[in-house]
Amino acid sequence: MRDRAVSPAIGFVTTLAITLLLVISLFTSTGSLVTAERDQTAQTELEVLGNSLADQLAGADTLVRATDAPTTVRVTDRLPERVAGEQYRIAIEQVGTTGDAYRYRLVVTSPSVGVSAAVDLTTGTPIAETTVDGGPVTVTYDRATGTLEVTG
Repeated sequence: MRDRAVSPAIGFVTTLAITLLLVISLFTSTGSLVTAERDQTAQTELEVLGNSLADQLAGADTLVRATDAPTTVRVTDRLPERVAGEQYRIAIEQVGTTGDAYRYRLVVTSPSVGVSAAVDLTTGTPIAETTVDGGPVTVTYDRATGTLEVTG
């Protein structure tokens, strides 16, 4: 008779162990899925922000080149301060020059998420290389140096 009393206890412990294993597997896979979706969302948002700033720089470039002696060009882009709940940075790097065309790469990075996006841009006006924190940025034309400058 003692052998029978052990059987329900072993069945209960086995069922509990299998249930616990399934719940842990579910949480682990869901956590991975959420992380992957967050990274994808951040990547998309960074690309949109890079394209937005590239459009503002292209617009400022057009304004500078539309006049013979521009005195003031100032364009503000109200970018958000955070992407996917995290801060980000924008770096502007010159990657080459071809005749009167200046080629740049805007790299938008969110270090805490570990994601970045690059946007290429070609202008007729040089742009000062810089890195600014995410948030509203202002593009201004510096008449003394003949360059566009981005400040945060």
